[in-house]
Amino acid sequence: MKRYTVTRNQAASLLWVSTRTIDRYVKSGKLSYKKIANKVILNEEELRILQNEFSSLRQEISTELIGEKTAWSTISVKPVSDMATIDEKLDKFYLIFQEKDKQIDEKNKIIFMLQQRIGELEAKIQTMVALPDYNKEKQQAIEEKRILEEKLAKMKARVKEQETKTYVVLIFAIIFIVVACLFYMKNIQ
Repeated sequence: MKRYTVTRNQAASLLWVSTRTIDRYVKSGKLSYKKIANKVILNEEELRILQNEFSSLRQEISTELIGEKTAWSTISVKPVSDMATIDEKLDKFYLIFQEKDKQIDEKNKIIFMLQQRIGELEAKIQTMVALPDYNKEKQQAIEEKRILEEKLAKMKARVKEQETKTYVVLIFAIIFIVVACLFYMKNIQ
């Protein structure tokens, strides 16, 4: 049965990495964990194995720098008197690191451009309307237009009716005035 006794901070100190790296190891399944009171507790045995792997890698790299390749299990570092070989290897590593830095810079530029493009697209998306919403709004606008056109037609009909009534009243008024004037003139004579 595994015992979980090491916190994330302790594990980070033990492995000489950050707590974010510990979190990545947990997420990738390299390290198992238990949560106790919202704290991540790790298995000490797994951390020791990982620590041994790290120290093996460090020793292999240092032996590679001085010109000796050995198996993982038996690493012994022997000093080399030929400084020119070490300088050559250091120069090669320096050139490799410079090349990697250039590649990282190029990728960072690409990432920066992509982030800008994402920002532009997010701004556009905020002002856009989804197609179903657009269709719904369009249908509502069409319905509102139809209702307004019906109201306008009714109002035009009422105005025409009122104009007709006004003309009829006006005609009767004119006829009445003409008849009254004729009647008055007949009575005066």
